[in-house]
Amino acid sequence: MALPYTGLRMIDFTQLEQGPAGTQVLADYGVDVIKVERMDIGEIGRRQQPQINGMSYFWMSINRNKRCLSVDIRTQEGRDIIYRLVKDADIVASNFRPNVMERLGFGYEKLKEINPRIIWAAASGYGMTGPYEKRGGQDLLAQAMGGLAGMTGDRNGLPTITGTWIADYLGAMLFAQGIMAALAAREQTGEGQVVESSLLNAMIASHIQENSAVLNAGTKFERTKHGVGHPNSGPTYALYECKDGKWWALNAGSGVRTDPIENLSNALEIEPSLADDERFRERRMGEEAADALRGILVKAFKKYTRDEIEQRFNEHNIPPGPVYELDEMFEDPQVIHNDMVVEMEHEAYGNIKVTGFPVKLSDTPPTVRSASATVGQHNEEVLREFGYSDAEISALQDAEIVGSENLKRAQSAAAD
Repeated sequence: MALPYTGLRMIDFTQLEQGPAGTQVLADYGVDVIKVERMDIGEIGRRQQPQINGMSYFWMSINRNKRCLSVDIRTQEGRDIIYRLVKDADIVASNFRPNVMERLGFGYEKLKEINPRIIWAAASGYGMTGPYEKRGGQDLLAQAMGGLAGMTGDRNGLPTITGTWIADYLGAMLFAQGIMAALAAREQTGEGQVVESSLLNAMIASHIQENSAVLNAGTKFERTKHGVGHPNSGPTYALYECKDGKWWALNAGSGVRTDPIENLSNALEIEPSLADDERFRERRMGEEAADALRGILVKAFKKYTRDEIEQRFNEHNIPPGPVYELDEMFEDPQVIHNDMVVEMEHEAYGNIKVTGFPVKLSDTPPTVRSASATVGQHNEEVLREFGYSDAEISALQDAEIVGSENLKRAQSAAAD
């Protein structure tokens, strides 16, 4: 069964998360991704913690279904190898700082001379041009400058950063989306083009609705009072601590067949009913009423464990919202049903579990076809495909233009 992008090839210079997570999307759906790395040590993401035998679990999670070529691109011979690969490639991807690819000899204008159909994709911190083009981009900085941190967290506390590298991940998904759009455009025009995405733009786009309200209505989105889920919401869209110290995310405003406040009162056995208090009838109640309602709900949630609240909410058709720690999340029956954990057998590190595929296709679903590669694992294989003879490969290895990691591994195994 052919995957959607079978037959397409990418030369991938990306590193860390924003780039590799995006190129993995293309690899999962069939693009032959050839990852270009430094010899011996590979890209810097391989050294992130935690590790197994010196290999980063983080790195393995975003580099499956790729082949790895280790080559010294500082040499003319190394650059010539890349140029030969580009002739038969569809995409070249990178997430270096602006102008680094040009300095390496792999800018768009240069590669377009070799292959006019090439799609040259660049992920960056702030954009490839402009006043910040020389700045180094990073997830924390993008969350701060992109407005997300400023509108997140307790009003009386600090701006809050998300618990994961959300700018990197959203930036990666937009990176993949842009490449896919460019591939579709090439079907119409026959020509390649430049694709740009950035961490800053990803963060700005993440609050697309709020942006419209700010730009058109002058709305202010202050950080919420303690525990409230969104600056534009109140105590019925918030977090509450349960009797057992676990937490619950309350959304009593949608998916409820009956009156939300009355239903919530029944589920938590609040007496007198909240529905009898005119202060709580409006979703956008005043701050005094909101504070009073939150105080009532804090006490009500403390009467029950999280499991008891889940049972009660299900009985009253209120959307369930247990706040999971990550290890709990993987035990949820819907997460299991969605196949959001997949296993891959790694020849060097054994069985590795990674995140599954978030998007499902009925006829051409993505699969794990290969685990993340060791440094230079596909050197000989890739070079032979592009016409290098065994003698030429040996000469390149002897001159330390390309890595000889497979040879080293074979020699090490023989010595053992």
